Amino acid sequence: MNVLRAWLWGFGYLLMTVCCPMQAWAAGDTAPTLTFIEGRVMLRPADGARVELPKLGRVLADGEVLVTGDQSRVQVQVGKDGLWRVGRRGVFSPQREGGRLSAGTALVRVPSDSGWVIESSRGMARLSRGLWMLQAVDNEGMKLICLDGPATVEALGDRLADPDTGPHLRLKLRPGELVFLRPGGKDFGPIVTVYLEELLATSRLVNAFPEPLAEARRLSNLGIAQREQLKGVTNALVAGAREEKGFEIAVPKK
Repeated sequence: MNVLRAWLWGFGYLLMTVCCPMQAWAAGDTAPTLTFIEGRVMLRPADGARVELPKLGRVLADGEVLVTGDQSRVQVQVGKDGLWRVGRRGVFSPQREGGRLSAGTALVRVPSDSGWVIESSRGMARLSRGLWMLQAVDNEGMKLICLDGPATVEALGDRLADPDTGPHLRLKLRPGELVFLRPGGKDFGPIVTVYLEELLATSRLVNAFPEPLAEARRLSNLGIAQREQLKGVTNALVAGAREEKGFEIAVPKK
């Protein structure tokens, strides 16, 4: 009898977490859904229950945490147009109109004019409609790259502090421009230009998923246009960095 009771309790919990995770979203909202999984991906429920290995079609509840392995990646669809692609060694938590990236890299498509709020371990920023690439860094800041612009990013402050009523610093970025959201989320580092064409050609967040991005042709054209604009201006490239002061600008000799 005890075994039967335990089995029934476990089955009921499974139904509740798998079939009813949309309880955090109001009726009519579009909850995040797993549409691609490669490698080992783990999910930690919001209530701290046992970690599970999610399946395709799993609807994610507010506060649940996805963790990707060393050779893993995952795609989360939000409604018709919203999108998260999280790469290897990522820690991502979906939220209403946004999400938190605590580790790793992600590609984000923001579908709404009101924008999405994204969070690092400490900072928060609002991204306007468009396609973005994010990288969480060890000092609790975040690198933000505009892929499909022009688009705006707004610093919203420290997510662990009292709400910041503003005024907030806002930047307008062109395709291929990168800024660093400093720890605490109140301001940004300098705007740096990266080679968009090279980034798009080499990023696994762009190329290692079965479905091509709907913006693929436009992104290609933006990369070509940027290349032409940069001719004779600069050959600056941004090397990988783990913190804001570690940004390296390498200017190849002609």
